Amino acid sequence: MGAETPIVKDKTNEIQSMKSETMEKTFRLGRRPAKQGPRPQSGNQDWVEKSATGMKKLKMAKDELTVGTWNVRTLWAAGHLELLKEEMKSYRCDILGLSEVRWTGSGEINGCELIWSGDETEHQRGVGFLLSSRARMALLGYRPINSRMMVARFSGQPFNISVIQVYAPTTDKTEEEIEQFYENLDDALKEMPKKDVKVIMGDWNAKIGKDNIGWERVMLKNGYGDRNERGERLLEFALKQDLLICNTKFQQKDCRKWTWKSPDERTTNMIDLILIDRRWMTSVRLCRTFQGADIASDHSLVLYVM
Repeated sequence: MGAETPIVKDKTNEIQSMKSETMEKTFRLGRRPAKQGPRPQSGNQDWVEKSATGMKKLKMAKDELTVGTWNVRTLWAAGHLELLKEEMKSYRCDILGLSEVRWTGSGEINGCELIWSGDETEHQRGVGFLLSSRARMALLGYRPINSRMMVARFSGQPFNISVIQVYAPTTDKTEEEIEQFYENLDDALKEMPKKDVKVIMGDWNAKIGKDNIGWERVMLKNGYGDRNERGERLLEFALKQDLLICNTKFQQKDCRKWTWKSPDERTTNMIDLILIDRRWMTSVRLCRTFQGADIASDHSLVLYVM
């Protein structure tokens, strides 16, 4: 591996800041068709290694690292990717995991600014990562697992960081599908180096609720709503893997907890969640929903800061 130099982040502690007046013009995709994503690369689902030349590290100790997840509903529409880039810059996010990208195949564009994993033929489901320039320079590689799951690994200090973005089956799917989803997730975690900081995030389509009795190890006292069966399945997975749900760590207003709102705006749920190795729980400085972020989705942006 080439020489490594630490990454220094030149941002303030307030990620709630307004959009920068000096924001650069967004990158235009040129010949991308108006109603679909770019032409997918090879369907190979193996690990994609990135060059270590000029590699930089994402630091978690002295400098803030901002990671987020967002169900964008679709990027298979003109202008959605450009709008997403603007929102990412506005909230100064380094690694943004995406659900329901709805691009076919898998691949990368613009030097890994966006990497994705989707269905081979249908514009459904799909996950991906939108990366800042700092995150792209720290990217060690990525693996498109399927249309519901993708792994990316970054050079970091004091340890490298492995991130899994997920889009879990909805409640109308069968138990067999949900068990297959968690089996794939278990396999992905087993392949990660043990010393890596592990982050699993995305749209879980599961409600963990606010009652933490019996689940104190995986969720703290600041949950939201009522639990359902899929939520209990998620808690079982988190307990088995010794993970903490970051969304429940901080006491805050309900509007900073819920991540999804029904079309009639009467129902809200917290189903977009960020999980992290419990041994790193003290490094999480903030985790909350940002309702001001807008990409025409019924889901809200969730960010956490390390």
